[in-house]
Amino acid sequence: MSAFFCAQLSADTIDDFADRFIDLGLRFQNYDSSAYLFLGDKALVTEAKADDVSLPDLLVSLERLHEEMNVYQTDDAVLSKRFKDLRGRVLAMQVRGKILSGEIPRDFETEAKLTFDVTVPHYSEEHFVELAQRLDALIPGDDPLPQRVERFRDEFVIPPSKLKDVLSVAIEECRRRTKSYLNLPQDEHAELVLVTGMHWVGFTVYEGNSFSKILLNQEVPVHIERALELGCHEGYPGHHAHASMLQEEVINKRGWKEYELIQLIGPMAVMNEGAASYAVDLAFTRSERLAFERQYLLPLAGLEKTDLERYYHYIDIIDELNYARTEVARKYLYGGMSFDDAVQWLIDFGLETRGTATQRMRFIDAQRAYVVTYNYGKTLVKRYVEQEAGEDLDARWEVFERVILTPMSPSELESALGI
Repeated sequence: MSAFFCAQLSADTIDDFADRFIDLGLRFQNYDSSAYLFLGDKALVTEAKADDVSLPDLLVSLERLHEEMNVYQTDDAVLSKRFKDLRGRVLAMQVRGKILSGEIPRDFETEAKLTFDVTVPHYSEEHFVELAQRLDALIPGDDPLPQRVERFRDEFVIPPSKLKDVLSVAIEECRRRTKSYLNLPQDEHAELVLVTGMHWVGFTVYEGNSFSKILLNQEVPVHIERALELGCHEGYPGHHAHASMLQEEVINKRGWKEYELIQLIGPMAVMNEGAASYAVDLAFTRSERLAFERQYLLPLAGLEKTDLERYYHYIDIIDELNYARTEVARKYLYGGMSFDDAVQWLIDFGLETRGTATQRMRFIDAQRAYVVTYNYGKTLVKRYVEQEAGEDLDARWEVFERVILTPMSPSELESALGI
């Protein structure tokens, strides 16, 4: 086919490419242990699992698909957006496959751009030192700061025996607030399940038809502020609500079949995790969070004597320290830093406990640059929603819904924000 040939794009053409993407993507999962979401015919999953096509052959097919997509064009804005987003997801799968084959991008920035469609900001060690100095002034005691932070933070751990009760109350409140602003499917529901042996704290398994299982790793200490964070992030208006609305509106009503398969390592993860990470800030003001935790969650967890005001000043600083995970991923994946040194770096500059830092590094081992979806994803969604809506709460929910149901891509948000 001539490089100068351009074919006219139609909805049927996108559907054809979507079918090929789904077919290859399901077979690709035979080689990628990362989670994925598939909302199409389950018989296709069974068929794909039984296929012994090799990863190199899949990469050839993905490259051919991407090249074929490059010759299409359209003046229709909606078709153009759908097509561009699908092409980006095909590219992300190609890059992920090459990484699994041992072909690593030249640097962290390239990996993040090709797989997640983002230009990741860089923060110096001086940035984290300044944040640590603010924590040093906030946390009482004379011990080294990491030990003081760990001891202070331990005061707010939810006892494992009370974890399910606390999280259940938190999730229900997040749901109640979300239903005041978003039109959730009528029969949606989510079930909280405690699990063990995972490298994450929480994970939502959306099973289709507006039902999810919210999995919580009970082996990892869960602090009191994480109750509402997890309730909103994993449940409402985060992953469960998002997936339920996406299936009903984008797949069922619009018929955009390319969204039947959503791979974990791809541009949509930035929006999914970014929106979910921003969810608690959308659902609660600071004063509302403090009031709800004081009245309901602290007594339920048996933590009523804690210094919650000081703790939330700490949380503000820790939120900024989130970017330490991006920096350590860059150093570990591309800078030659060892696993043990990376754990220590997170302790020194991210003020993590050793247990939490080790967990973070296990996650980076498994998902590599995925860490950018949480911190930078939240930054993009938060800045865009608040830029578009200002202080108007109703407008913020409307913009949030537009972000998740357009669905907007990371580069679209960066462009809108002038990044």
